[in-house]
Amino acid sequence: MNTRSSFWMAGITTAVLAMALYFQFQPPAVVQPAPSSRLQPQVVVTPQPPSFELPQETPSPAAQPRKSKPPAQDPAARAALSMVGKDATAEQIWLEAINNPNLPRQERSDLIEDLNEDGFSNRKQPTRADLPLIEARLKLIERLMPEAADETNLNAFGEARKDLINLRAKLGQ
Repeated sequence: MNTRSSFWMAGITTAVLAMALYFQFQPPAVVQPAPSSRLQPQVVVTPQPPSFELPQETPSPAAQPRKSKPPAQDPAARAALSMVGKDATAEQIWLEAINNPNLPRQERSDLIEDLNEDGFSNRKQPTRADLPLIEARLKLIERLMPEAADETNLNAFGEARKDLINLRAKLGQ
């Protein structure tokens, strides 16, 4: 290489380094020797990402996931719910839970209102085979509603009763 080419290369290198420092980037590439070749050595250039980080966007409140229900404080009552109207032991566990003043109101309400969902052959669309369970639960509600522990239970019994009557009507009874 002659002197003129050396000065030219040094000038370009200096300009590139000055720009990199000015824009606060890491060097744009890392030079690594290529695998050995008998003909002529080659150079492989691997690009490097810039060293800065983009600001993180926070999702809008509408895009944030909905909060899930807190874990049940009485999971045994939740499990027993599917057997209410079929099994006396399950019914007793469920009764103790819905009348427990230490259980959160929402959990007690859910245990009552879900009488129209849990325990049926098809949760979304009960069949005629589920009719005896619907009838048993309606009788249970009619017996318990006048003795509701509080307004939360009373409202939940009303909601469950309405939903079970609608299910029975869909089945043609």
